[in-house]
Amino acid sequence: MIAKMLQYQFLAFYRDSDRLLDLLKTLGVVHIKKVKHSKDSDLAQLKGIALSLKQTKSRFEHLLTRAEYLEKDTSVSSNTSFHFNINELEVYLSELKELSKLIPRIEEEKFHVRNFGSFDSAKLEALQNCGLYLHLFSAGKGKIQEQWETDYAYEWLFDYGRKTFFIIASEDSEPPRIKAQREEYPHRSFAELESELETLINRRETLLTALHKNETKIREFLEHQELSVQDQLQHRNALGQMSQMGFGKVILLQGWIPKEKQEMLEAALLGADFYYEQQKAEPGDAPPILLRNNKVGSWFEPIAKLFSLPKYGELDLTPLFAPFFMLFFGFCLGDGGYGLILFLVLLALKPKIPKAYRGLWALALVLEAVAIPVGLLAGTFFGINLLETDVPLLVHLRPYMLDADALFTLALILGAVQIFFGLVLRMVNQWRQFGFLYSLSAFGWILLLSGVGWGYLTEFTLVPTILSWSGMGFIVIFSDPKAGIFGRLGKGLWDLYGITGFFGDLLSYIRLFALGLAGSILGFVVNDIALAILDSHAVFGPIFFVVMLIVGHGLNIFIATLGAFVHPMRLTFVEFYKNAGFTGGGEAYHPLQKIKTETNQS
Repeated sequence: MIAKMLQYQFLAFYRDSDRLLDLLKTLGVVHIKKVKHSKDSDLAQLKGIALSLKQTKSRFEHLLTRAEYLEKDTSVSSNTSFHFNINELEVYLSELKELSKLIPRIEEEKFHVRNFGSFDSAKLEALQNCGLYLHLFSAGKGKIQEQWETDYAYEWLFDYGRKTFFIIASEDSEPPRIKAQREEYPHRSFAELESELETLINRRETLLTALHKNETKIREFLEHQELSVQDQLQHRNALGQMSQMGFGKVILLQGWIPKEKQEMLEAALLGADFYYEQQKAEPGDAPPILLRNNKVGSWFEPIAKLFSLPKYGELDLTPLFAPFFMLFFGFCLGDGGYGLILFLVLLALKPKIPKAYRGLWALALVLEAVAIPVGLLAGTFFGINLLETDVPLLVHLRPYMLDADALFTLALILGAVQIFFGLVLRMVNQWRQFGFLYSLSAFGWILLLSGVGWGYLTEFTLVPTILSWSGMGFIVIFSDPKAGIFGRLGKGLWDLYGITGFFGDLLSYIRLFALGLAGSILGFVVNDIALAILDSHAVFGPIFFVVMLIVGHGLNIFIATLGAFVHPMRLTFVEFYKNAGFTGGGEAYHPLQKIKTETNQS
């Protein structure tokens, strides 16, 4: 459900604006209402700093992997006298970025220069001062002309790739005009490049080692910087939403709070001598959205937020799609054994799950728990067809298992139930938001689809005929209650064309059957291949049999789990949300709050 919101208007003397914000941050319950677009240059600068910090954290985490490798490599020696200064972190990261570009360039230059041996550019310059020029050329192999050796002082140097390098000595500073590529001498010798490269690599390893040794300190520093910027950002944002009144002497700030926080806020405002006005939130005011669901419902909130939060005044569909989502997940996974193994893995991982991700872990656990009985209902356990195989402990469950035809029918039944449930919710939603008359169109669809379905499954006797025509009447007359009679008729007749969409929605639920069946068939195939391998060799057969089972079923579990999450989500956000009349677009509740920026830095 959506928490009830109250709108507050705070008035304060302009010199008390910071004191008001400090009080609201201490309380941590007021969501500042955005009433204007701020063009504050300080705000733009803070956003730039926040982006820079995000990039710094990303670069640090990327470099840390390399640093951990160096820590394990005892052959790497770094400058132990290096003094790490936390305030120079950005400088170190920028230097490492430059080194990552410079070192490969020097390595490439060193690779090309190695063929020149102990090349000394000073001796080359000395020869030129004496009037002797050594012109460097290259030509493709097989394109060296014998005439060059006769006409010029030609000397072969080396072959590199598909090229032959040679020099022609001459007293003329201008190179001879031959069909060969003029080349440039290296600017530095192999020894010089090797020395510089060693220096740069040592510097890089020193910096990386320092990052690894100070990992905790750096993380605390970056977190402190990030929290500090977040605190300044929310402060500047709040200042930007203040309106000036009374020739700039009085400021007005508007915000939202959950209704249950009313007494706490008003007591604090009276104690601090601030004037306020309070009024009830209306859907047209677009209050922020705070979801308040029970423990199970809250597990599914991350899924709901992937699409959109509901508008204020709408029904929160999160706890209402949760049972369907669990069933759909089990259908798409399609194997009780897969659900069991993933359930056990999740239980084993529980001690290692961070507190922030416990909700997602609980969601995954409950999905796998539901997948076990649904997979057994489908008659599949680790790729074994339980309807055709006598598996101990599971034989007595066979009367409750469904074959492919029954699963296909069940998928359509589940789809029909969810579509009708969505229409009921649409009716309730329209009634709550706009009034009784606006709910009658959804009621008409329920009658029409009930009559058509009843007549299709049996025959169009009197009752289904009455339901169908009554539903059409409600749709035509009440599709747009505020319009005139001709407007209603036109809108209603156009809406009736949408009945084709309901049949398309129903057919979408076939994916529940198809995905489960595909996963089961892949499991069968893995088992068949593994059994063929088992009989192929007395020694290696059993080994590769186990490998095939682990790899084959592992890949199938990955593919099936991915599909079992994506496709129920698609059915929820497209078919269910559409038929429930979900609008969405709500803004999340983010109250102004005091952010602790203290950290233990040394």
